[in-house]
Amino acid sequence: MTTTAIVLAAGASQRMGRPKLLLPHRSTTLLGATVAAVVASAVDRVIIVAGAETAAAASALTDHRVSAVENPDPARGNMSSLATAIDTDSHATFFALVAADLPTIAPAAIDAVTAVARAEHAWAVVTTYRDRIAHPFVLSRAAVDELGHLEGSKVLWKVLVEERDPRVRRVSFDADAPIDVNTPADYAALTTHHWN
Repeated sequence: MTTTAIVLAAGASQRMGRPKLLLPHRSTTLLGATVAAVVASAVDRVIIVAGAETAAAASALTDHRVSAVENPDPARGNMSSLATAIDTDSHATFFALVAADLPTIAPAAIDAVTAVARAEHAWAVVTTYRDRIAHPFVLSRAAVDELGHLEGSKVLWKVLVEERDPRVRRVSFDADAPIDVNTPADYAALTTHHWN
C-alpha cells in the first residue's frame, strides 16, 4: 500500500487579495512551509497541484519525492485539483489531501491519519483536532473513484464531514488545528505567533 499526498495549491487567493501562497514565512513561503511539513511525513510521494500564479514556485520545490502539476481549470474547485493529481498517479492506494495554506500543519498529524487509513483499509479519514476538523483528509482509491466526478470547492467537506457518512473514519489528534491562512488578518496572526 502506498500513500500519495496532494498539496492543493491552485486557489485564487480571493480573500487575501494577492497570491497568498507566495507570501514569506520563516525562511520560505507559505507554500514552501506546507510542502516541507508534508515531505517530513511518512507519505510515499507528494504532488503539488498548482495554479498559474503558483506553478513556478511549485516547480522549484520538486525533488525525487515531490512533483508539481498545473490544474488547467482551477475555477472548477478543489475537486478539479484532486482529479488533476489522480491523473498523474495511477498506483497509490491512499491520497492524503492538504491545503497549501496550512504552513503549521504537523507531519505527525499526517502520519496519524494515514496510518489509520492503511491499518483499517478505511474508505476515508478526517482529522479531528482539539478545536475543529481540518486537513489532512485521506481518501482511499475507492473513495476517489466514487467521488471523482463531483465538482465544486466545498464538495469534500460536505461529503466527508457534514453528511457524516459512516464510512468516514474520524481520527483525533491532540493539538489545535493548523492555522488556515485565508485573509490578511490570518497572515498577521501567523507572522506574530509563528515566525520563529
